[in-house]
Amino acid sequence: MNVPYNQYLNETIRSLFERETLDGWIAYIEGSVPLKPHPTVFYSPSMVKGVIFNGFCVQNLAKYLQRNRDKRMGILVKGCDRRAIRVLIQEKQIERDHLFLAGIPCPGMLNRTQLLEQFPKLRENQLKEEGNHLIIQTETPPLELERADYLLPTCRACHHRTPEDVDILLDAPPFSAPDAEEDYKNWVDPIGGMPRDQREALFAKELSRCILCYACRNVCPLCYCETCFTDSLQPAWMTPAPEPENIFFYHVNRMMHMAGRCVACGSCEWACPEHIPLHLLYGKITADVAELFSYEAGLSETIPQPLSHFSEDDPDEHIG
Repeated sequence: MNVPYNQYLNETIRSLFERETLDGWIAYIEGSVPLKPHPTVFYSPSMVKGVIFNGFCVQNLAKYLQRNRDKRMGILVKGCDRRAIRVLIQEKQIERDHLFLAGIPCPGMLNRTQLLEQFPKLRENQLKEEGNHLIIQTETPPLELERADYLLPTCRACHHRTPEDVDILLDAPPFSAPDAEEDYKNWVDPIGGMPRDQREALFAKELSRCILCYACRNVCPLCYCETCFTDSLQPAWMTPAPEPENIFFYHVNRMMHMAGRCVACGSCEWACPEHIPLHLLYGKITADVAELFSYEAGLSETIPQPLSHFSEDDPDEHIG
């Protein structure tokens, strides 16, 4: 590839859009907030311009498929986007025949919060991703960092970065990170091993910052109920006041709703304005489902989700 990667993306998407006779294409463009690319939908090949892909393209684009379910859509997918699409297909929310999937071998997404804490004035044109490195140009001389040291927690534990079963696998971007060596189980086991009062204190401290803005719910590609339990008035399960009982009720219930479904895309933590480490909550559920049922969400459209399927061979050691 002899052209810049974003130019290659624009030219390729425009060509695929025309060739495949699509109604729209979902991709990323530069956003107005620093280091936060903006998902967008193009509705004609002539509209395709400004498409970008970098280490901040965290938001799972599968979120935008349901509102376009009556159209044939093209979409850029990382490994976690592809897994979310499989779950949506399993749950009869979208149809595979309506999609054209262009896969991008994911280099692992960067932790925007971590970078801005270290470099508060950092902007897109002051950061370059080259190979396994980040070049910070706000420093004199420019500072070279290891890209792997700034990955999102979910990306550190992701073993499915390259999307499978796509209609076309695009060239990899010119930046990357080593394959994941961590696992959710390594994170959550120490927390599970804490005395109960310490564990409660840890989550009480982290969740105390929650303002019940529901950004984590709204950005999740697998939260698609027309009326969420948080918004239900009959019955009214909770009030919108960000009080401890409401916060705890919301997060625990949403966590249980995601059991066997979460694809660990990290969109929820990326969207949280209070930077709550939500990967620990959903990592616990992910690790438990993997251990109890040998199941990871979104790897197959035919293997049933463990909590939506009954088998006489299910283990029952927990039943008294």
